[in-house]
Amino acid sequence: MMRCPPKLPYAQRTMPDKDKTHWFPMRVTYGRQLKTKEFLDSENIENFLPMAQKTTKKNNRIKHETVPAISNLIFVRSTMNLLNTLKKTKAEAEPLRYMTYRPTTKDAPLETITVPDSQMDNFIKVASGPEDEFTYLKPEELTGKENGRVVITSGPFKGVEGGIKRIHGNKRVVVEIESVGGICINFVPKSCMLLLEQKEDRQW
Repeated sequence: MMRCPPKLPYAQRTMPDKDKTHWFPMRVTYGRQLKTKEFLDSENIENFLPMAQKTTKKNNRIKHETVPAISNLIFVRSTMNLLNTLKKTKAEAEPLRYMTYRPTTKDAPLETITVPDSQMDNFIKVASGPEDEFTYLKPEELTGKENGRVVITSGPFKGVEGGIKRIHGNKRVVVEIESVGGICINFVPKSCMLLLEQKEDRQW
């Protein structure tokens, strides 16, 4: 069987080089994601804000709008030095908060989470696909063990690499951002997947 390169790294949880460009998953306080994105765009700072269609009904009127898909979260690709400067000097950047992780005991220092470029590319590819074909996942929905890794070879998600996990009782292709959440493709035919790595004694 043809073997491909090993799986992508998980989100990095060490203190990043402040002069190096990283993808940072960042919280945005008080639901100011859209305004924060507008500011980042104006500063030519790469960012990704997952969006979704929302339908509401009020006074017998149906309203369709595009809203942030994940509450208070935006992904920003920049250096920590630049982001720190903007947070200190620009009111529009003040709502941004780094996401951190305590790796071992309660006395261990907090570490800033970053996401490898390749992993972020996969996440964006799925999130940019047909909205009814994927689902965003919270960290607590990703507790199951990974059964293997695949790359999708055709269809709207061609080129996406992800892990096989059981989500709500069904096996799905998942792009996971550890400690942050993830996104799964609701259905991929086996004929459209190439196995990269399979866990011992597990079938997918």
